[in-house]
Amino acid sequence: MPPLSQNEPGARSGFPCLAVLISLGFFSLIHFTIFFGNGALWSWKDGALDHAFREAGASLVRNPVQQLRTTMGLNTNDVVAHHGQLYYRPDIEHVRGRSFLEPPAERSHVVLRQQRPTKRNWNPVPAIVTFDRQLKQEGIRLVLLPVPSKAVFTDSSQRPLLNEGYHEFVETLHQDHGVEVLDLVPLLGELHAQGDPLFLEGDSHWTPEAMSHIARLIAKETAVQPPGDPCQTVERTLSASGNLTRLLGRNRKETIASSMVLGHNEEIWKPSREAPYLLLGDSFANIYSLDEMGWGKGAGLAERLCLEMSAPVDRITRNTDGAFASREDLLRDPGRLASKSVVVWQFAMRELSFGNWKILDLPRAGLTPRPPIETAPQQLEGTIARVANVPPLARTPYRQAVREVLLENARSESGRIPGRVLLLGYGVQDHLPTGMAKWEPGDQVSVQVVPWETVESSHGQLHRFALKDPGLELLELPRFWMK
Repeated sequence: MPPLSQNEPGARSGFPCLAVLISLGFFSLIHFTIFFGNGALWSWKDGALDHAFREAGASLVRNPVQQLRTTMGLNTNDVVAHHGQLYYRPDIEHVRGRSFLEPPAERSHVVLRQQRPTKRNWNPVPAIVTFDRQLKQEGIRLVLLPVPSKAVFTDSSQRPLLNEGYHEFVETLHQDHGVEVLDLVPLLGELHAQGDPLFLEGDSHWTPEAMSHIARLIAKETAVQPPGDPCQTVERTLSASGNLTRLLGRNRKETIASSMVLGHNEEIWKPSREAPYLLLGDSFANIYSLDEMGWGKGAGLAERLCLEMSAPVDRITRNTDGAFASREDLLRDPGRLASKSVVVWQFAMRELSFGNWKILDLPRAGLTPRPPIETAPQQLEGTIARVANVPPLARTPYRQAVREVLLENARSESGRIPGRVLLLGYGVQDHLPTGMAKWEPGDQVSVQVVPWETVESSHGQLHRFALKDPGLELLELPRFWMK
């Protein structure tokens, strides 16, 4: 910067003040961002500031702050911008972190964001081996499908970046335990080297084209029925903002082309409970199937498998927690396995590092599910005993999320609802906490509900803030959806 002349005393004397103001503004921005990022504002229950913030619209504050953080090169709500690409931070941490086959290490006290000692089942091998043996006892084949993230394929000139424990993991399962693992890395690496886009620009999930290639591979390796009548498709083009883009407060959209699969009655495709083929999955299976994710419906992984095999497919999916969520939902409906010969278990590869790999006691396939208690909407009152934690503001990449609440002393219009039930409802809408997100133990609530079974086909796929249930004592409780 050129020196100031002696005829400009005002400019020289004002520079220190300007520097101080800029510094104060910078550090204020950091603290302001941290304040909003850690959810402190929402802890001011019933406070004036909380009320004013909600009334004004969280996006009016959130979006500019997130954009400023991105401009300054700071990570925002688990979104990392690198060389023009957006990444989900847990995907990067999985790739760069220590082997997931080793016990998690506690972070040093000098790190600002300390990691609490984990109580989760961190080792995926025992849970996978146990599940495989349980299915084999029923004459069912298990095929494991870990899905690589965008962070694995950062540069077409480089080899795929994998966690140092991944190859050992695959080899251990295959050679020591006879578990089938369908490794997608070679196929996706080949497509990437050819310049094919594997992942959406502003989203953490795969493109429709990449998913189609993968579905073709899965169908080739796992089909159990001869092809029947081919499914009909409707070609669609749509534009939307990805989950990472939305978390940054941006409105930038990208356009995709997808094939919506129709059933034989020319209605939108639905899973077949009686099919011998079951897909367990997470958001990678749901991305083009669940309309709430913003990328249309009827064109997800299960639909694509049905299209590739020309055969029926059953599906149990939930957006997150691929390490256990779909297996838990299967436990609540054990009769689902009665007709199955193949189970494909899909989950995001980062689950190997961060998932809770519970060992679940799978009941015999011959058991029948519990029938719904009541089908009609009714008023339900009760006392909140336990609530699932909802993350701080804008911490979830999903636009909608479901919260679980344990209700005691339940009273209903019919009088046929037992005193202890599990209540589910929207904890997050449009990335923001709802009124239900503020419920706490001891609160008295009165809500209109319907049996969970009546909405499970649509709402069961959403991201869920689930109650901790290490003893699985909540599995048998009746479940209701808050309208």
